Amino acid sequence: MFISILINPFDLLLKDTSLSIDIKLFSFLLILLPIALITGPAAPDIILSIIAFYFLLKSIFKNLWSYYHNIVVYGFLLFSLYGILRSLFSDMPIDSLTNEGSVFYFRYIFFVMGFWYLLNQNPYLSKCLLFIILICILFIGLGAYIQYFYGFTILGFEKYSANRLSLGFGNEPHVGRYLAFLAMFAFALIYQCFKTSKKIVFFSISLLIFIEIIVFLSGERSAFFYIIFFSILIFVYAPKFRFNLLAGFLISSMIIFSVLQLNPIAKQRMIDQTLNQISATQFPFLPYSEIHERHYFVSFNMFKFNPIFGEGTNTFRFKCDKEIFYYKKNSCTTHPHNFYIQILAELGLLGFFFISSFFGYLVYCGLKQLFFLISSKKNKLIPFDNFLFFILNFVFWWPIIPHMSFYNNWNNVFMMLPLGYLLRYLYNNKI
Repeated sequence: MFISILINPFDLLLKDTSLSIDIKLFSFLLILLPIALITGPAAPDIILSIIAFYFLLKSIFKNLWSYYHNIVVYGFLLFSLYGILRSLFSDMPIDSLTNEGSVFYFRYIFFVMGFWYLLNQNPYLSKCLLFIILICILFIGLGAYIQYFYGFTILGFEKYSANRLSLGFGNEPHVGRYLAFLAMFAFALIYQCFKTSKKIVFFSISLLIFIEIIVFLSGERSAFFYIIFFSILIFVYAPKFRFNLLAGFLISSMIIFSVLQLNPIAKQRMIDQTLNQISATQFPFLPYSEIHERHYFVSFNMFKFNPIFGEGTNTFRFKCDKEIFYYKKNSCTTHPHNFYIQILAELGLLGFFFISSFFGYLVYCGLKQLFFLISSKKNKLIPFDNFLFFILNFVFWWPIIPHMSFYNNWNNVFMMLPLGYLLRYLYNNKI
């Protein structure tokens, strides 16, 4: 019965003659994104760019300008334009513009609007996307469990290292991040598509337990933080889930503890190494290693050198070893491993204003929702099926944690999916 519930939207999508061919075609292309993300950064970026270009043309020929008329889109386009101009006037414009495709950063907001448009046109899209996500989570999650205990999967992928898992993704050990981000997104989709019932609550919490365990075993500390942080916020904002979340936390803790007794490799990285690295920093209460801290000091040196405009997009990798910015040995890398610090170094206070304003808005909405929840003003609450996407964006943009590069296209696919739902909730009445 559960399988039929998930497959039924595909059947309806194919048979619905009211949907145009282009809506069906680009919906199926979007639905393939979770699968494409398994292969590495190239395929998802191609899909994202095609959908972005499709919406750009569609908005021109169909006069869909109402999708553009909101502060998030305006701010995103201004930020992208500023990044291009800053790079053009930097001392290495070609390198600054071409690395990680930062010159085309604006493609992400066109993808978000394209996703938003497809959601409005295709009533089956969310359920179809959810089905593919659940299949990917099951396939990658089970493969990760097998790899943890046996060293390789049935497809032959070996561990990245003794305490890190890898299931494709090029040579990067991002299986934990992939599963954590998809599981949180799936949780929000499940609630939005099916609302709530005892069976749905049980399935949602079971999904989080399953992923929390494998993310811990994967050795990806940031990914584990993300999914635990997400669970805590659900506990705070959804009283009806609290008992189930507490029970799930106890179950996952017991399973993790039992697994560590049999195979303590994950404990060495996730607990022992983490405590050792944090205690070696100048700020031992923050979740950073000493190496991360060195990257941050170099970034602040770059920021102090040009605090208003920064050094140009993606210039950290080229300038971090210069004497004027040098801090300590091993402080140079491709990016500073934090969105906000990277933007401060590369785009200065002007660039920082854009992303900090967006996060500040999410904080404001979260505090307002909490106030209404505590004061029992239920009529003023954002419906929880929509507020989940505020939570997702808040978790993904949380500043006090190591990040991937701000311009990394693989990571940006995850960042933009919940943004599409957020814009749909905030501005759909203008469409």
